[in-house]
Amino acid sequence: MKRKYIQNHNPVFFSFKPTRDDFVVDEIPLYEAGKSGNYVHFHIKKVDMSTLELISVLEEQTKFYNISYAGLKDKYATTTQYISMPASYEKYFKKFKHPQIQILGSFLSREKLNIGDLKGNRFKIRLRDVTPAAAEKMDRVLQEIVRQGIPNYFGYQRFGQEENHFEKAKEAAHGTKVYRDRRLNKLMSNAYQSYLFNDWLVERIQLCRELDYMDLDAFEKKWGLSTEEVKQIQAQSSIFKVLPGEIMLDVMNNRWVNVKDLPSVKKPYKERKLQPTGMLVGKKVWRSRGVAGAIEARHDDDEVMMAGERRVAWIYPKEIKSKFREKEGTYELSFALPKGAYATVLLENLANRDIESVHEVKKKKAQVLARFDDEDEDDDY
Repeated sequence: MKRKYIQNHNPVFFSFKPTRDDFVVDEIPLYEAGKSGNYVHFHIKKVDMSTLELISVLEEQTKFYNISYAGLKDKYATTTQYISMPASYEKYFKKFKHPQIQILGSFLSREKLNIGDLKGNRFKIRLRDVTPAAAEKMDRVLQEIVRQGIPNYFGYQRFGQEENHFEKAKEAAHGTKVYRDRRLNKLMSNAYQSYLFNDWLVERIQLCRELDYMDLDAFEKKWGLSTEEVKQIQAQSSIFKVLPGEIMLDVMNNRWVNVKDLPSVKKPYKERKLQPTGMLVGKKVWRSRGVAGAIEARHDDDEVMMAGERRVAWIYPKEIKSKFREKEGTYELSFALPKGAYATVLLENLANRDIESVHEVKKKKAQVLARFDDEDEDDDY
């Protein structure tokens, strides 16, 4: 999936291989530790295993098959996250031991964890094969990212490697194919939403780029905007331009706002009190209107089974720190992202190119080789 970025520099090249030492993720919890409640929250550290693999191990340990968690964490990494279950199951973990899992702590809570019940994640990443020139360029780009933010694409981890993954995800979302594993069924349906969201975001970034170089008459005609609306859009200081009919998130009050008057949102948007959002398709999702709605409609699907929701389209990474070690040729990077955002998308903005980890590249090569093997077998008959 080809994504578009906002940087204009030439691509920066480095090696990115998620490992237990080079990729560390720490979940920022939503709930504070309590002393009473019907649920127990476990703070867990896992190494080189996916969240679903973690859950499978814990289910086998407890024989409880409805363990909940706030979000999925990467497999090839050292990660910490929280899971919850009824408090009566806490006893099963007093002598729990596993070579890839460590129980860091636990606390009682009145709340059961649901998907999305986290504030965000902190990341520590080590990039390799970095030259001094590349490190200097990345330092400059990081300063731009702090000031301008980045598009909130779904990362490559969200999508399968099969050539027909999009079709399979669409079938799951439409309910024409149902997987026995309910978690897999949900993942496939969510992947379809993610495909459409990313495609929409690509188009919106294309609009922002064209505003800088396209003849204004041609721009107005292509995007269905009036001359006055174009002037109001040009007056916005942010990279991602808000359009008439946009649905924005009121950060302070956690509610949706439909933009009817562009000048009225200029100041709160600049102050990051309002954030633009994109649609994750569904039957009940609130859709944009006007010009924003016309673009959104090109990436809609009213036949899906999910309720749908909206996702912040533009994010601002925080706590960014970097250190270049010239002798080792490594670039160490740490930062915090809001929930649902992907560290690899920040790396792609930093590099101004699509990135896949070494693990993903190996998977694709294996699939290609397997396909050739199948063809050879066919030739034998």
